[in-house]
Amino acid sequence: SAYCAAAAALLLYSVAGLLVNAFVVTTIPSASSSSHIVLNAKVIRVCQSPGCRDDGAQSTLDSLTALAAPGCQVMKGGCVSGCGSGPVVEILPDGEDVMTISSIKRKKVKGDALISLLDELSDEETDISSSMRQRLIMGYEHALEAKAAYEAKDYQAAIQLYEDAIQIARNPAMALEEARASVGGDNYDSVKGVNWLVDSFRNSCRARLAMKDIDGARRDAFAATVFSQNTDADALMCLAEVCQASKDTMGELQATKAAIAQYQRLEDEYSKPMPGKDAVARAEAAKIKSNASTVKRELGFRIVKLERELKASS
Repeated sequence: SAYCAAAAALLLYSVAGLLVNAFVVTTIPSASSSSHIVLNAKVIRVCQSPGCRDDGAQSTLDSLTALAAPGCQVMKGGCVSGCGSGPVVEILPDGEDVMTISSIKRKKVKGDALISLLDELSDEETDISSSMRQRLIMGYEHALEAKAAYEAKDYQAAIQLYEDAIQIARNPAMALEEARASVGGDNYDSVKGVNWLVDSFRNSCRARLAMKDIDGARRDAFAATVFSQNTDADALMCLAEVCQASKDTMGELQATKAAIAQYQRLEDEYSKPMPGKDAVARAEAAKIKSNASTVKRELGFRIVKLERELKASS
C-alpha cells in the first residue's frame, strides 16, 4: 500500500524519533515514599555467570532494565561467588571505585524478591507514582505471558495479551523513561528501557501477519519503529514484512534499506576495541557483530531482487 511506502520513507529520513513525543506522558506524578538501599544514583549489576543464567539471570536483567527506578544504571555483571543462589544482583553507589567499596548483594532475585528490590530502589523524589509503577509491572508481566504464547505459536492469545500489556503499561513506561532521562541527562539511552515495548510490538506484528491481519500488523510495525526511535533493525524488518505481505515493493525496499543501515551501525559499534571488558563481553560483542554482518549480507540480496522487480514493472 501507499502507507507502507510513506512510512518507510519517513523512517529513512529519521523522523520517527520525532513522532515518539506523541506517546510520551509529559507530567511525572510524585511517587509514594519507599526505603533506599544506597543514596544517590546506583549501579545495578546482574551476574551473568553460567550458574546464574541457568537460574534466570537474563530474565532478571531484562526486568530490572525495564522497571528499575530513575537513577539506576542496570548492567551485566561478573560472578560474585553466589553460585547456587542465583540470580545474584550487586548494588553499588554510582561513580565509586568498585574495587574499593563494599557492594550490597542480593540472592535469588526473581519473583517476589525482584518486586521487593524494585520497591527498595525507588526514590520518592524522582520515581513515578506507586499506582503507575503497579500498572507498569502488571503490563510487563502480561507482556511476558504474551511472549510465551507467541513462542508457542498461540498467536490469537499472544495478540490479546500484547494488546492488554500495551494498554496497561505504555503510559507508565514512557513516564518512567522521561523521569530516567531527567535524572540521567544527555547521555541516557532513552531506547534501552522501552526495549520490552518494542519487542511487544514486533511480536504482535508478526502474530497478526500469521493471522492475516495486515492492517493490525502495519500499526504494530510502525509503533515498534517509533518506540525504538528508528534504531531497531528488527522493527524495520517487521515493517518490510508487512509491506511484502501487502505487495508494496517500494515500501519493502525502503524499509529493508533502513534495516541494513541499522545492522551496519551495530557492526561498526561492536567492531570497536573493548578495553577492560572480560572474555564473556568480548565474545558477546563478536557474536552481535557476526550476526549483523550475516543479516546485512542476506538483506543485500533481497535489495537487488526488489530493485529488479521495480525496474521490470516500470
